[in-house]
Amino acid sequence: MAAMLKVSLGLSLLGFLVIAVVTSPANASRLGGKSDVANVQANREIQELGRYCVEQFNLREQREQGNIESISKTVTNTLKFSRVVSAQKQVVAGMKYFLRIEVTQPDGSRRMFDSVVVIQPWLHYKRVIGFTPVASPIY
Repeated sequence: MAAMLKVSLGLSLLGFLVIAVVTSPANASRLGGKSDVANVQANREIQELGRYCVEQFNLREQREQGNIESISKTVTNTLKFSRVVSAQKQVVAGMKYFLRIEVTQPDGSRRMFDSVVVIQPWLHYKRVIGFTPVASPIY
């Protein structure tokens, strides 16, 4: 009985040790924490992801305004993608990207938007879950 108690206690301590190591701040970026994407300006995949976010926003706006016919025509009241300024990624059930995107507005002025997009390549799934203007843009 005492031997079983020692084994059980040893396994419990080992379990707590594993949990402590796995959830330590040093492992946060590998296990769900956000990490910066390096060299965003030259990263073609990130730039295309930013372009996709702007396109999806424009399509959603047009659908909400009932301008389905204008989707196939050249539309002058849409945002135009300029570049992704910064990006972070997070491992979830797939990959979640947090992008700061610079766009050109219909009047020619530039504005920043924060966008969140989730990708699950094995399901052929990509969805923009957030696209909001930045109140005070930081370049």
